[in-house]
Amino acid sequence: MKPISISERMMFNTVRLVASDRSSGTGYFYNFMIDNKIVPVIITNKHVVNYNANETMTFYLHLRNGENESNESYQVTLTLNWIFHSKKDLCFCFVNPVFEFVKKQTGKDVFYIAIDETILPSQKVLEELSALEELVMVGYPIGLWDKNNNFPIFRKGYTASHPAIDFNESGIGLVDMACFPGSSGSPIYILNEGGYKDKVGNLNWGQSRIIFIGTLFSGPIYDATGKLVVTDIPTSNQVVESHTGVMVNLGYYIKSSEILEFKNIIKEILEQGE
Repeated sequence: MKPISISERMMFNTVRLVASDRSSGTGYFYNFMIDNKIVPVIITNKHVVNYNANETMTFYLHLRNGENESNESYQVTLTLNWIFHSKKDLCFCFVNPVFEFVKKQTGKDVFYIAIDETILPSQKVLEELSALEELVMVGYPIGLWDKNNNFPIFRKGYTASHPAIDFNESGIGLVDMACFPGSSGSPIYILNEGGYKDKVGNLNWGQSRIIFIGTLFSGPIYDATGKLVVTDIPTSNQVVESHTGVMVNLGYYIKSSEILEFKNIIKEILEQGE
């Protein structure tokens, strides 16, 4: 398949991640620009890799067929170095070792489409948004995906708090969206194809936009006793506690600006390697 539209390109932005204990989550490709050099990484949650900086993960990847298309998938299991965010439930790994391993094994390149800083909104851009914006989340809820084609699941929802305002905690926002095990690490976008209306009512027909607002990491559940508990979005469907939790179709996301901390970390690592 050759992706053309924005949403089709998002089909090649995420990667299904399975940890050593068979729990699963979502990662996404991101390109950092460091001193005019592109550095590709995979970003996900710390709890997806079981808070283990050397967790062994299984990656489900697309192989390149032609210049801008793919019709073949490949599964690989590798132990990589996961580098953790200082405060938030985020981590990343350098993805070039994965690409090199796949190339050696198959003779083919990995086909992926990364997002980058061009769609990270500034505070000014966030303030130009409305409190209620339509959203798209891409990932693998309950570990589900199109296994024949290695494609993710698209889910739609809305902002539940204004994107320009932190929700109870710095760098955190709230979405009104069904968030299930396996969705951890999913990127969340404002994605409008073919037109959109801004908060003052101006219609922008024929124009598309994509704004990366953040990464899903946790959500509130309502337990059988009536207590509201905020917990990580699980990475498996196993029953691990004696109480029953009911998802309330809300999710907490880490704002996209938080991943900029990784840019400084990568720069330091590259400088040390020179």
